[in-house]
Amino acid sequence: MESPDVIIVGAGIIGCSVAHELARRHLRVLALDRQEPGKEASWAAAGMLTPAAESSEAQPLVPFANASMALYPQFVEQIEQTSGMPAGYRRGGALEVFFGSGADERLREWLTRLRAAGFTPQTLNAAELRGMEPALAEDAAAGAYLPDEGSVDNRLLTKAVAKAAEREGVEFRVGDAVTRIATSGARVTGVETQRERLAAGRVVIAAGCYTAQIEGAERYAPTIPARGQMAALRPSSMPLRHVVRGPSYLVPRGDGRLLVGATVEHAGFEKVTTAAGIGGLLNDAVRMVPGLAGAPIVETWCGLRPDTPDHLPVLGPADIEGLWFATGHFRNGILLAPATARALGEWITEGKTSLPLEAFSAMRFAQKSQSVSG
Repeated sequence: MESPDVIIVGAGIIGCSVAHELARRHLRVLALDRQEPGKEASWAAAGMLTPAAESSEAQPLVPFANASMALYPQFVEQIEQTSGMPAGYRRGGALEVFFGSGADERLREWLTRLRAAGFTPQTLNAAELRGMEPALAEDAAAGAYLPDEGSVDNRLLTKAVAKAAEREGVEFRVGDAVTRIATSGARVTGVETQRERLAAGRVVIAAGCYTAQIEGAERYAPTIPARGQMAALRPSSMPLRHVVRGPSYLVPRGDGRLLVGATVEHAGFEKVTTAAGIGGLLNDAVRMVPGLAGAPIVETWCGLRPDTPDHLPVLGPADIEGLWFATGHFRNGILLAPATARALGEWITEGKTSLPLEAFSAMRFAQKSQSVSG
């Protein structure tokens, strides 16, 4: 490759999606990662596609999440056609289920929050829940159906996006961590790795939880890792047709596995599964679907999600010309990949974006840091 137009630091689902988008816009793109593309948080996810906010803190994310959800069918079609690989995309909807005493009250509270954000889930009583999912526990007392939700096999998708990017001309270099953003005055000039200095007039930081370890990036994106443990079961026959969320969540896969997730733990960069973490998930799974008690455990794993102080992504330009961020997606990297790629593609090539990103400015933490130091 000639000198790249853009260097992307990080080759998970976000970095690969941005790389693919920029290459399609006729830019020469070099993507860097400390290891094989897609083997960090993207590999460890469950692949749920749910734009509904999980908490009040996540409400600012809803418009952007809805925009990304709307882009997903086209995104998957394009990636599968270019890569020649499947993405495991499923559009069967999802169930939110409340068990035991107080289920109706908890459902009402959940519905109030979702309806305030513009969602219109279909409420279900106990009989209707078991009509849709007969394997649910007998005390599955109330719930709701969200027909527009779905899931994707994140491992398949990330491989496909990396292959599609490569076929569009993106060059990947792996096994060498970026340590510093190189600048001259108020302009970016490239990056430094553990082994070399690479020049480019535009740099996109998409390094996930490792972003804050890059000198020059920590001021804009003070990311920290949030460990998520998960397990996969292989029941003799798949007991569920939909993604089911309750005390934990259950995600059916096309290969016969049923994913159980996930913990959220701030345990630093310690990427290990624990007895308490996996044990709690398995207890929840059997609590939700008693027939899973005898299902073999075929895999346990964990990943490090990129969290930020306000749990929202860091997206867009910094106050250094040519420096861009696409990181901090926390629990939503798989869902937000299409819209993040579209936004960065528009911003970098057109100077503006049509997507709702005001809440995710790359300057919000830098401005707080300046006000504190001042």
